[in-house]
Amino acid sequence: MKILDFEKRYDIPVALALGFFDCIHKGHQKLCERAIEYSKSNGIESALLTFTNDPNVLFGNEKQIYCFSDRVKVLEKCGLNVVIGASFDDKFASLSPLDFLDVLTSNFNVKSIFVGADYTFGKFAAGNVDLLREYCDSKRISLCVVPFETSDGVKISTSKLKSYVKNGQVDKLNEYLALPYFMSGEVLHARHKGTGMGFPTTNIAPDESRLQLENGIYATFCEVDDKIFKSMTNVGTKPTFSDNSISVETYIIDFSGDLYGKNIVVYFIEKMRDIVKFASQAELKAQLDNDEVNAIKILDDFERNHADSLLFRGDK
Repeated sequence: MKILDFEKRYDIPVALALGFFDCIHKGHQKLCERAIEYSKSNGIESALLTFTNDPNVLFGNEKQIYCFSDRVKVLEKCGLNVVIGASFDDKFASLSPLDFLDVLTSNFNVKSIFVGADYTFGKFAAGNVDLLREYCDSKRISLCVVPFETSDGVKISTSKLKSYVKNGQVDKLNEYLALPYFMSGEVLHARHKGTGMGFPTTNIAPDESRLQLENGIYATFCEVDDKIFKSMTNVGTKPTFSDNSISVETYIIDFSGDLYGKNIVVYFIEKMRDIVKFASQAELKAQLDNDEVNAIKILDDFERNHADSLLFRGDK
């Protein structure tokens, strides 16, 4: 996959998906699929434009679910050829709808555009699908307006998805996402408390730039070197060890090996329980034994019922 700069010229023809991609939900996935289908039929590349920073933060609003690099990971698994990154700054925000389209079509050889029915763009979001259609007609660019992806007849709501993140309801969240909710990062050195109990963990730092997941113990899958392993993950503090620091610690089931310095991806499937303080390490170990049994059941069920998920493509 190619990562391009919105402000730099790229002459290869593209079929381009436009929208505000807080995360990549199934509605966004449908846009990508249509762009990919068009690109293959016409011998061009599929592309998507998204922000490299978080406009919500600049406006004092709640953080996005995913950062730019997270979205790139999902889009690559979706099969997209190109991601165009734009920085949302004063210059970008001041572009009128027509100025935005002029810059876009000057820097990129856009042959077709794919948007949702409520797509807006330009300063004060003054541009809409009708204006975009007029512009595309004048430039001989094809336009495809993709119907909303709905749940029970209601358009997928970013605010609803964010509430699932904040409440730890990843099982419900995943029903709407193109790829199960995930965190990724480089494995860090830690205190090895789990190793002595038979539960060695791989630890990554929580990403402060994105909306934080509710603390808890989760059934997860862990991707290591393009292989998927069952796992369980503690997000939050470690009160049994009087450790109030926030971390993301994953026990990878039936795995052995040194992962320090490697990048891993942890996919969250279901929250199993809250974090609690145990009276002893023996009590904690007994609970972890139960957690492992529960996690394996949850993950087996998920794999059986979601065999066609993007998560498992390329792992078999």
